[in-house]
Amino acid sequence: MSMLDAALALAAEGTPVFPCRADNKRPLVAHGFKEATTDYATIKRLWKRWPLALIGVPSGITFVALDIDLQHAEAARWYGENASNIPFTRKHFTRSGGFHLLFAPDARVRCTAGRIALGIDTRGLGGYVVWWLACGFSATHQNLLVEIPEFVVEALLPSAQPPGTMTPPAVAGLRDIRFRLYGIIRRMATAREGERNSVTFWGACRLSEMVDAGELTQGDAIGLAVEAASRTGLSRQEAERTVRSAFERGML
Repeated sequence: MSMLDAALALAAEGTPVFPCRADNKRPLVAHGFKEATTDYATIKRLWKRWPLALIGVPSGITFVALDIDLQHAEAARWYGENASNIPFTRKHFTRSGGFHLLFAPDARVRCTAGRIALGIDTRGLGGYVVWWLACGFSATHQNLLVEIPEFVVEALLPSAQPPGTMTPPAVAGLRDIRFRLYGIIRRMATAREGERNSVTFWGACRLSEMVDAGELTQGDAIGLAVEAASRTGLSRQEAERTVRSAFERGML
């Protein structure tokens, strides 16, 4: 399968894609993951220009990722010590000899490099991964996408919570919160032409309710909503305008 065919196959599943350099994995388009698309014509045009380009897939909306590079002794040691506490989930093997572990979306997971250990990065909202399956690398548990373990999230958080920040909800309620958040974001990101603005406004209202309930910070809520809406073809300016309108009006 060519890279173009693989990109089109992902787009057919609703997964937005964009081209990356084959040598250093950097985006070939000016705005990087923000130009990810499921539009067939655009994908064909991009891969006609760069037929050997790697396929980049934005993270944060449909998954977050733990990128483990086993070439680093620290990463190999951390994984060896913690693998038994990480549940089976979708796993993509990578060109470097490591792998990506994909988990269900979690707004607490951002893009980091080496915070957990040297050679271990995370990818959440505002990041992307190379889809190595398109290059012939293998994967396991492709039908699983479980919640990221709490001990991994805790390793990413600041050691002390700054004054005035939101207190995290009780652990017992986190599963329900994540489930609702994923449902809202997924609905926004898959809105069809003709309903995009209305669904964006609806989703932003629901996220505003979660902010009012102390389940999400407003910054995270707006960022997630704008990112999800922009995946449907709305410009980021239009998406942000609609989202902020919903937050300002607080309509149900």
